[in-house]
Amino acid sequence: MPTVVLAGEPEGPEPATAETSEELNSQAQKHATKAVDHFNKGAYVDAEEEFRRVAFFAPNWRPLHFNLAVLAEAQGKLGTAVNEYQAFRPHGSPDEQMIVDQRLDELGRRRERIVRAYRRQIGIGASLLTLGLGSLAGGVTSFVVYRKRKNEYDEATALMLPAEKPNTGLIVGGYWLTLIGVLLAGASAGLLVQAVKSKRKLDSITLGKTRLQWAGGAAVQLHF
Repeated sequence: MPTVVLAGEPEGPEPATAETSEELNSQAQKHATKAVDHFNKGAYVDAEEEFRRVAFFAPNWRPLHFNLAVLAEAQGKLGTAVNEYQAFRPHGSPDEQMIVDQRLDELGRRRERIVRAYRRQIGIGASLLTLGLGSLAGGVTSFVVYRKRKNEYDEATALMLPAEKPNTGLIVGGYWLTLIGVLLAGASAGLLVQAVKSKRKLDSITLGKTRLQWAGGAAVQLHF
């Protein structure tokens, strides 16, 4: 878990614009303290909400976008993390800009991996789903055909007419086709669920409050 550091004056030159500030008013300070506490507990969604409140009371606080980027990255919201890092970079010191550039490079590579995984999951999942549905349809057809032939055989037997006994292989085949169809459909559902999760990461969508494990780099810390 990254540590939280108390940052006084940043090393290197002053931020790129004079509009940013290191100062927090009392109301913003209260929410920032809550945000750090949530962050240390791994409640990144709650921490982000508190920093959004900080943004309301102190919109020009210099470390704001960096902290939001760290929290977005911890939640897997890659698009938001990239945007927040880019918003912070012009106001960072040379050392901070190096960290931001490193995070942007890693996030870019991570995004490429997720895109590849998403496409693979969609492709394989759709193929398995098609095969699964086809297998299920084959199983149902086998049962229907067997039942139809069984009825015809029973009717012919009742009338003492010659008739061919239906092949029980249709039942065995139907069971196997149904089983395989269910397994394939289940596997496709798992892949498609993973694809949805990958898409949410790319679109920076989370599923409400939760405790998430840190997914960022070891060198990234909140600035306060």
